Amino acid sequence: TAPARSAPTTPTPPSTPTAAPPLAEGIDASHHQGPIDWERVARAGIRFAYLKASEGTGFTDPRFAAHRAAAVRAGVAVAGYHYFQLCSDGEAQAEHFLDVLGADPPLQPPPALDLELVGSCPDPPPRGTLLAEVHAFLTTVDERLGTTTLVYLYPDLEARYALAEDLDDHPQWVRRLGDRPPARDWAVWQYDDHGAVPGVTGRVDRDRGTFQTEER
Repeated sequence: TAPARSAPTTPTPPSTPTAAPPLAEGIDASHHQGPIDWERVARAGIRFAYLKASEGTGFTDPRFAAHRAAAVRAGVAVAGYHYFQLCSDGEAQAEHFLDVLGADPPLQPPPALDLELVGSCPDPPPRGTLLAEVHAFLTTVDERLGTTTLVYLYPDLEARYALAEDLDDHPQWVRRLGDRPPARDWAVWQYDDHGAVPGVTGRVDRDRGTFQTEER
C-alpha cells in the first residue's frame, strides 16, 4: 500500500515587527531663556519640556513656576530638573528640589537630576563620596514621589567619574549632539544645544524622548 500522505500545511506568515513609537520632541530651559510663549512652542510640535527648578540647597529658578504653569496650559508635558552641587549634601538638595516642585507635581515625564562639573565647587569630591550623595538625592526623590528620576550626566563629568553604569537603574538623559543617537541606553537624548524653536527667544537645547505624551 502507498504510504499515508500528511495533509499539506500552510506556511505561517512571518510576524510583522511592531514599529517603535515615534520619539517625542522636547526642549530643556531655565530662566536664561527669558519669557517663553508656550502656545507657540506647543504649536511647533514640542511635546515635553524639562525646566530648571532648583540648584544646590537654596537656589530656585525664578521663572520655573510661571514657565511650568504656562506650559501645562499649552498642553506641553513638563518636568523639573535639579542642578546638583557636587560638594553639597545630597539629601538636603533633594529636600530643596521637592519643596520647589510642590505638592502633587506632574510626573510625566519624570523629574531629572543634572550632574555637571561647571558651576559647582572648585574642588570636586572623590568618586565614592559623590556617588553616595547622588544616591541619597535619588533615593529621597524617588521614594517621596513614587517615581524613578531621570539622570543627566554631562560628558565631562562622566569622563571624570564614570557614573553611568552605577546609575543604570535610573533612566538616562544623554547628551550627544548631532544626528546619531547615543551609544548607551537613553530615555532622553539631547541632540542640539543651539536649537531654534518658535516661542523661545534665542537658542535652546533640543531633546527627544522615548516616553509617550498626550497629543493636545
